[in-house]
Amino acid sequence: MNPLSTTLGRCRIVIKAPNSGRLTSCTSKSRAYAQLATATASTHPLPPPLRTPPSSSFNQSTTKSSKTLPAIHRMNPGTPIQRPDHRRQARRYSPQHFYQNRILDPYVQQPVNPITLRQLVFFGRNMQEDKLLKSANYVRTELPVRLAHRIRDFQNLPFIVGTNPHIELVYDLYWQAFEKLSKVPEIKTLEENDRFCEMVKALLNDHLVVIPQLALGIMECSKHIPAQQVDQFMNKMLRSRISRRVLAEQHISLTSNYNSPNHMMTDRGFIGIIYTHCKPRDIIERTARLASETCRQSLGGKIQPPKVIMDGNLDAEFSYIPDHIEYILYELLKNSMRYVMLNGKRSEAGELPPIQITVCEGTHDIVFRVSDKGGGIAPEMESHLWSYSQSPARFANFEKVSKMAATVQEQMVSPTRSINFGEDLDDEDRIVLPPPPSRSTSSSSESSIRLDRHAPRTNNNNNKASSSGSSNSYSTLSSSSLEDQSMHLGIGLPMSRVYAEYWGGDLKVFTMHGYGTDAYAKFCKFGNIYENFDV
Repeated sequence: MNPLSTTLGRCRIVIKAPNSGRLTSCTSKSRAYAQLATATASTHPLPPPLRTPPSSSFNQSTTKSSKTLPAIHRMNPGTPIQRPDHRRQARRYSPQHFYQNRILDPYVQQPVNPITLRQLVFFGRNMQEDKLLKSANYVRTELPVRLAHRIRDFQNLPFIVGTNPHIELVYDLYWQAFEKLSKVPEIKTLEENDRFCEMVKALLNDHLVVIPQLALGIMECSKHIPAQQVDQFMNKMLRSRISRRVLAEQHISLTSNYNSPNHMMTDRGFIGIIYTHCKPRDIIERTARLASETCRQSLGGKIQPPKVIMDGNLDAEFSYIPDHIEYILYELLKNSMRYVMLNGKRSEAGELPPIQITVCEGTHDIVFRVSDKGGGIAPEMESHLWSYSQSPARFANFEKVSKMAATVQEQMVSPTRSINFGEDLDDEDRIVLPPPPSRSTSSSSESSIRLDRHAPRTNNNNNKASSSGSSNSYSTLSSSSLEDQSMHLGIGLPMSRVYAEYWGGDLKVFTMHGYGTDAYAKFCKFGNIYENFDV
């Protein structure tokens, strides 16, 4: 009796039949990740999963051909499930896999309900109990839907990408968060809302590893997935991540402010995480000081950073989330300063050419132009300036970074910095967003990186928690938990454009190789544009 054989790519799996006296070949379960990549990168990929409907244009583009690469699955050696087409090889699934997808499908089929900055501002004013509970239930129902769409995107990745440990870790985090949030019942009391906020805070803290893990996963899988698909996948993941954090942090901040005893008497410009009195002058001054110190320290303090000159409509006022706009301008200024310090031609007085920032207030937009004379960007770099996959080696430094929130707060203090930017600034001027109205100015001796603003603050002799009794004390993580952020991570510009486009803005870079670069960051002034993210 001849042995039964099955072909999987280039691997030949031969199963010994009953009464057969020999076994010709088999695959080892201990085959390394690189060998598995070679095996599945053939012209005969595994069939797509059963009953997995397309949920977006990204999904549809990957299911047009019968040779589409399969989704991520959690497999175990259970009973094979027969497919309608018996000519195709049956794969082994656990009952739990189908059970999970059966739960996921109804959420994937639901549309996402986008919001605008203006809606968040108007709703957050004059907060009352009934409005706070409405906000809680909106977040409770919206977060699982947004997570479900991203989980389905993970399931539609090529199989070999899904086996990457970094990608799988993020997938599992999303599944755990989805399961927790989807089981939360309707929130009817303030006590239930407080418990819900604590759970969301814990999830936000757990998901600080997502950006480093995604970057490392993409770096390792860049040969097994087309560059265009990588960029589309990463942009979608990062936009959705921003959307979930905006909803969660806005509600947590509204709850914290509502629980503050003086929440109806104090108006310092913050409505949740949104600051209604953003001014270009203040934003530029804070980010320029921080970028200057970052570049000075990264080059060993031997070269002084160039000056920053501001002009234009510096006192224009608009509402925005400071975390977003400050991250963008910080990255632009940091790149400009670094290039000028390395390539800029000094004047007769020995000074580096200054960086010029011009602010223009239009009818609907506010535009920041950052102009430098740092020699421009080389053509081979310009071609993949916004790509996550064309130069995967640039993500190598993420091996030294365990957590990343993608905010300016991570740059406030690092192990090598000699100053604390909160030392002589009021709460309104600090890059800490958003403080509850009752929060006091933190000590200038604080020497840690602020990553998780939601976990309980650790009290010590040098850094005491606010005595206001607010339930949302802002936490700090030890600086030893994160490497010096002055290192080049390679995700600053792509992430900046995701932030800019999220609220209907834009980020463009024009360069003259051998001379300099101009970057234009545009932001919606009225906050009346819906969130920009792919479902």
